[in-house]
Amino acid sequence: MTNSEQRIATETALELLTNQQRQQILRQVADTPDGMTVDQLTQHLRGADSLQPDGNGSVEHRGIELHHIHLPKLQEANVIEYDTDQGIVHRGREFQDVLDLLAVIDDHREETSPTLS
Repeated sequence: MTNSEQRIATETALELLTNQQRQQILRQVADTPDGMTVDQLTQHLRGADSLQPDGNGSVEHRGIELHHIHLPKLQEANVIEYDTDQGIVHRGREFQDVLDLLAVIDDHREETSPTLS
């Protein structure tokens, strides 16, 4: 198998999906097939943050993590293509495989979550 045919390792995909912000990034990129700007992505994450209790930091802190941690990790794994000069994020070669795994995880959560009666 050549490098161009090599698929992402399950362990790598799972490690990427352990972070809620990276999950949100993948869902948003999935909804925008033509790509999106980092500013648009940041705005989406700000909206998602307002729906959750304040965790480890502020929205500004999350923006810094986006630029310096999450987008580079996703790009290194070829899940996204991140053009830092243009500030645009596109789906990468491994995007669909990781998104499919996220869907399985989401389905499992829904199946195992207790229902309210």
